[in-house]
Amino acid sequence: MSGDALCVGVCMIDWDSGVCLGCGRTADEINGVPVAAPPEALQPATDQPAVLPPNVAAQVGEGSD
Repeated sequence: MSGDALCVGVCMIDWDSGVCLGCGRTADEINGVPVAAPPEALQPATDQPAVLPPNVAAQVGEGSD
């Protein structure tokens, strides 16, 4: 794999071969390469407040008083 490929978020180095099982790069190639941002669908919404699931809200309450 090329040294300029970004991290795919599955980091597991096979120390016998020296290659990451996620992206196929060596530890030397990985060093200093930025981690890719998560897809927009996985990023938290900034325009809406977080809502607790009903089972959690029933136990801890919604919001602060």
